[in-house]
Amino acid sequence: MAKTAGGAGGGHVRRATGESPTAGRYFQRFVAGRSISALFVGNGQTAHVVGFSQQWTSPSPTAPYRYGGAVRLRRFDRRQAALIGGWLSSLTRRAGLVGLCSADLIRGPDGYKFIEINPRPGATLDIFDDVEAPLIEAHLRAATGQVFRLPRFVDSMASMVTYAATPITHFPSIAWPEWTADQQSAGTRLIAGDPVCTVFARGPSVQSTKRLIKGQASQLQLQWEGDRT
Repeated sequence: MAKTAGGAGGGHVRRATGESPTAGRYFQRFVAGRSISALFVGNGQTAHVVGFSQQWTSPSPTAPYRYGGAVRLRRFDRRQAALIGGWLSSLTRRAGLVGLCSADLIRGPDGYKFIEINPRPGATLDIFDDVEAPLIEAHLRAATGQVFRLPRFVDSMASMVTYAATPITHFPSIAWPEWTADQQSAGTRLIAGDPVCTVFARGPSVQSTKRLIKGQASQLQLQWEGDRT
């Protein structure tokens, strides 16, 4: 795989077949499997895992690995969580990681493989935040060597980016539901593939939450794309 240093959203990711090394681009071995992300808070010595999430892509003809969304996993195998937590703590000590960070892994037939560590809050931050234990507070307290709290969850939550399927010369005025964020402004000109908004959903399980959020996104898209049936 070929990626752009500092890139985000997956739109910059390509298969590296025949690609030559260039400034600002780097290569990464392709690993088949399911994408899993771990959000954690480092204190320079130990990684405190906030939770795990499963991600999916929203491919387009020009961006086959474009980011689609992520769902917070309500349950995660304790032994696997302890194993990954140990890896993260070792890396935290070695690299001196402090504050909110995220780790991307691939789960394949032979277990988990680390893909990369992001020494910053990741794309899944919103689905792990909590009013009772705000993650920004944990981030700041960890950065100053203070004790911090982590949120606890009893359900699942997902976030999903919606994209314009075709060009839109004049984005319509929309009464945005409360379960959306990052909304495009009325009158904006969009090209195919531009992000329109972020959608959120909560549910009792991973599968029900994914069904709910994809249904919400489909209904919302009708407001700027129209009914094509």
